[in-house]
Amino acid sequence: MKKIACIGMTAIDVITTPVTSLPPLNTVYHVDKIRMFVGGCAANAALDLAKLGLPARLACRLGDDIFGQFVMGELTRHGVDTSSVTLDTNVDSAVTIVCLDPVEKERRCLTTSESNDHFDQGDITEELLRESDIIFMAGMCQLKKFDGAQCGQFVKRAHELGKFVAMDVMWDFEGIWMPKIADALPYLDLFMPSYDEVVELIGEKDPEAMVEVLHRLGPKNVVVKLGSQGAIVKEGDGVPYRVPIFPCDPEEIVDVIGAGDSSCAGTLAGLAKGMPLKDAVAFGQAVASYCIRAQGTYNGIRPMEEILAAMEKASIK
Repeated sequence: MKKIACIGMTAIDVITTPVTSLPPLNTVYHVDKIRMFVGGCAANAALDLAKLGLPARLACRLGDDIFGQFVMGELTRHGVDTSSVTLDTNVDSAVTIVCLDPVEKERRCLTTSESNDHFDQGDITEELLRESDIIFMAGMCQLKKFDGAQCGQFVKRAHELGKFVAMDVMWDFEGIWMPKIADALPYLDLFMPSYDEVVELIGEKDPEAMVEVLHRLGPKNVVVKLGSQGAIVKEGDGVPYRVPIFPCDPEEIVDVIGAGDSSCAGTLAGLAKGMPLKDAVAFGQAVASYCIRAQGTYNGIRPMEEILAAMEKASIK
């Protein structure tokens, strides 16, 4: 079985619900629950892969604090290889306060990023690069030291070593966008950004045009996640095609946090199992539909065989 390494952004999500608005100064709102989960694109994907039943590794930087120890505990509990995780006594772990709106099932967030700001190429061990078959670069555009030249150099080296290299990006708080990833794009086997991020990256709003433009920038294959509209795929030089969402009863949706990360994880899991890209993307959509049925980024994920059985049953109807 192919081994997958997830590299990049890791954080802690403190999820508060229900929150329809933030309280005015000097007042307090009561909420039903405040819960803590692992968050951040790389950690989310690694946990999703482990819960699907695939061997997953994580390379990231955390503060050696209570939050970092919580992340390590969750990763270990779910079977993620943490031998390439850096615990840094000089930084605070990145934390996001997530305020969930029960009506919209969307969120308002407050975030810190110190540990991710200090992540760099030295946090990726040679052993991880050597032993992994698939490299997933997750959370680019929110890794201050690593974005840009370091990212480009690492992805080029991984490509030259024959690794399958995939990438996703996060919202760029600095508004720089393309210069942070441009050097890496020609060496990617698969680029999997979300629609809103692509609008910022290239200024294009039409999905079919998006994947064509991104493909011309270098990636071998492009998947743009379209949320409730599924995904659009540009496979090699072929004609773009759509992959629909996997059906989910709206009443079952708890929140959509981590849906994009789980879609990426499912797609990579499918590829690791030898699926064609179209089938892998469809599996990624199914994994995302399970993610949104539970709070947190990974609690809803089920074993791969169970999700495949659900997909088969749905296709029979």
